[in-house]
Amino acid sequence: MKGPRAATSDMGHGAPYEWQRDLPVGNTLHLPARAQCTLVLHQTDRSLFERKEIADWLADRETLVVGGGSNLVFVTPVILQSIHVDAAGWWIDREDHKSVDIVVEAGKGLDELVRETAGRGWFGMEALAEIPGSVGAAPVQNVGAYGTEIAEHVRWVEAFDRDEQGVVRLTARECEFGYRQSRFKREPGRWLIVRVSLRLGKQPPEHWPKTRYPGVDEALAEWSERSGQPPSAIGPDAFADLITAIRRRKLPDWRQGLPGSVGSFFQNPVVSIAKADHLASRWPAMPRFPAPGLDGRVKLSAGWLIEQCGWKGYRDDGVGVSPNHALVLMHYGGADGQDFWSLARRIRGSVERRFGIILEPEPRIVE
Repeated sequence: MKGPRAATSDMGHGAPYEWQRDLPVGNTLHLPARAQCTLVLHQTDRSLFERKEIADWLADRETLVVGGGSNLVFVTPVILQSIHVDAAGWWIDREDHKSVDIVVEAGKGLDELVRETAGRGWFGMEALAEIPGSVGAAPVQNVGAYGTEIAEHVRWVEAFDRDEQGVVRLTARECEFGYRQSRFKREPGRWLIVRVSLRLGKQPPEHWPKTRYPGVDEALAEWSERSGQPPSAIGPDAFADLITAIRRRKLPDWRQGLPGSVGSFFQNPVVSIAKADHLASRWPAMPRFPAPGLDGRVKLSAGWLIEQCGWKGYRDDGVGVSPNHALVLMHYGGADGQDFWSLARRIRGSVERRFGIILEPEPRIVE
């Protein structure tokens, strides 16, 4: 597709959108990547997508949708054209004594939203603290941590359908959420998410707080001892801080530059109970977790599988595996996307050979 006729300079300050040329594409792996031309949206009004040059840009499948770059691995260093939603506002849509519905623009940082909502005493997002990326990217892979998935709180998602050339509102059911999965991920390249509506609680949910994950029980016990209160008294803001401390012990701080990562690189595999039992007969210590909504199947720990293959702490010049968590692949600097992707493929191959399980990457691979 040819570049846009309009230049940034004739739109003035506060324009709803602008074109930027030869723009570095930020990504939390800090791999080299540039876009020859990027359309940056500062607003998400539906009328914006009725403009021909924007609709045409989105209709072209060469246009890569880029959010916060926390879910992209740039194997290629140059992409021709991209679109980025910069709009990051949010507001209350409905509120009562039990819950509050909010609408969030896609450019809002997920962790930033967690802090702001938890700080107001609203329950629902606190376990997602310290996850990088934007709110617009979160529904794509149904981000989750410590027993919470974004899907649990989504009311609807507003997205531009690049096939049908228009903005549509999809209910949570229509988003077809699954474990690290969604309609948006199964139909890559079709959707540009522009707004997300979430329902959060003003009262603690049932079985608050969730403690069945490694490190959470211990951290809650420490909080209880310090505060002199039972674990059930912890608020969403303090719980978000607790999760932050746990994650920072395992993962590099994505705000601080190198080393870079995308957090957990591979999805935890979901297998049949029979398969899990067969593996457990040989490796009795193998962790297994319930797979909600998937009867007859269980979730295994991808990190444990990788560690058993000897990868934890491995380093090959500029790329490697975190010494703190085998599921975190690192870019230490000086490498490119080919180097990083080569390491990921080697790890996946070794797990397949030893356990007969094919690990699937969580991020999108841009080749």
